[in-house]
Amino acid sequence: MTSEATPQGTALPQEAGHPRRWLILIVMMLCMFITVMDNNIMTAALASVQESLGATNAELQWSMDSYTLTFAALMLAAGVLGDRYGRRLVLVGGLLFFAAASAFGAWSGDPAQLIGWRAAMGIGAAVVPGCSMGVISNVFPEGERAKAFALWSISAGLGIAAGPVIGGALLGGFWWGSVLLVNVPFALVAVVLTLMFVPENRDPAPGRLDLAGVGLSIAGVGTLVFGIISGGEPAGWGRAIVLGSIGAGILILGLLLVVERRVGNPAVDLSLFRKRSFAAGSAVLCTSAFAIMGAGFVLVFYLQVARGFSPLKAGLLMLPVALGAMVSGALGASLADRFGYVAVVAPGALLMAASLAFYGTIEQDTSLVVIEIAQTAAGLGFGATLAPVMAVALSEVPPARAGAGSAIANTMRHTGTALGIAVLGSVLGSVYRGQLGSAGDGLPDEAVSSLGATLRAKPEIAEPAHAAFMDALHASMLVGAGIALLCAVVALTCLPGRPRADVAVAGSAPQAAPDGHADLKGSRA
Repeated sequence: MTSEATPQGTALPQEAGHPRRWLILIVMMLCMFITVMDNNIMTAALASVQESLGATNAELQWSMDSYTLTFAALMLAAGVLGDRYGRRLVLVGGLLFFAAASAFGAWSGDPAQLIGWRAAMGIGAAVVPGCSMGVISNVFPEGERAKAFALWSISAGLGIAAGPVIGGALLGGFWWGSVLLVNVPFALVAVVLTLMFVPENRDPAPGRLDLAGVGLSIAGVGTLVFGIISGGEPAGWGRAIVLGSIGAGILILGLLLVVERRVGNPAVDLSLFRKRSFAAGSAVLCTSAFAIMGAGFVLVFYLQVARGFSPLKAGLLMLPVALGAMVSGALGASLADRFGYVAVVAPGALLMAASLAFYGTIEQDTSLVVIEIAQTAAGLGFGATLAPVMAVALSEVPPARAGAGSAIANTMRHTGTALGIAVLGSVLGSVYRGQLGSAGDGLPDEAVSSLGATLRAKPEIAEPAHAAFMDALHASMLVGAGIALLCAVVALTCLPGRPRADVAVAGSAPQAAPDGHADLKGSRA
């Protein structure tokens, strides 16, 4: 029988769990909701930011990806700090930092300031997934953890769904900065509730802090993701800063692997990638996030600029993706238990690929009913890859390393998100500029960077500009469909057919959320 320390320092049998565990779960769900909502609420404001701050497509990509960059780079380190110094302490500190950065970011006077504050927000948000997972694992007995994480996953799904809708509603009456300022009251409420109801807990025997591993993980992931994002800028992927950053990131991660193999208590166990199930599951997470998040970035411009819908209506039109992902994500783990990983994940990836391929054929006046059907299908396909794939990725990870394994897999997902936005955004911009051709002669570079910028600078060329944008949208969506198809191929050829009996059994399958975390039977974060 295992036990955890209560706030009073006494042993709490895991069969009983914390007496206020369901209230604690609600608080952790709120924390997760806030960080997921924030990353999606910005999508509703992209067109408004472009108009108010004069941002280019590349700067809009950075306003999204700077958050992803710091979030991905610091997530592993944040989990280590929470384990060592106390998950409640680190969680509260991160939420306060997140709230402060949101407040300053709301008053940004130019795109550079916005990008900087968004990066700061990612620093604060990076503590939430690992620390909240650790809290839930400590206060719930083993028999209730699967249910607790299933409910926790719903909060992440709600964040995905609510972000564009809340953002659109705010933009109907306020300026674009309101989509960041709204984070402040949410975060402060979460801080107060955490201090009131969440017990402090940490690893009782953390061992020596692996400073080298923490530092190299931040530098390696951060440099790699920076290079990927930079490649999505209009100047392209062949620049020294892009290739140099990607190469340096890979080298640093290789050095991290060498260092961590020689450490008794490694912060990051990259040797997990030698296990086929973990490597395959991580690849599926990366490619599925690439496809769905990159496509979502492009569709925002289609709905708000090409179709002229308000931010609120555009947010509502994006809702079926999140709702579809919530439904299939909640069912995915149990379906995989019954039919096998491949039977769930591969069809989900194929459905996502088919939906994105359809987006590659839509026109400016395509029926919204048809588009919403495709949105729902894309969400269902994406959700079907989440819970089963996290179960695959962690199926061969020792229970004591379950927290580290989930953090690494989650970092892969965020790298895929950054790559999807960068690549599809780059395709959108480059094809648009090429197709606009002579119609854009005489316009400055920033005016031919996007449809919105062109229409503001020279509204009389609206017809060729819209035609060029639709060609660019088709090209970017077909690239996304190809990546989703690659995801299906990986699932079909590399994932194990059936769950292992000791990992995924009825009533105790690992539950995964859109933020990429899972709980293994018997694991302790």
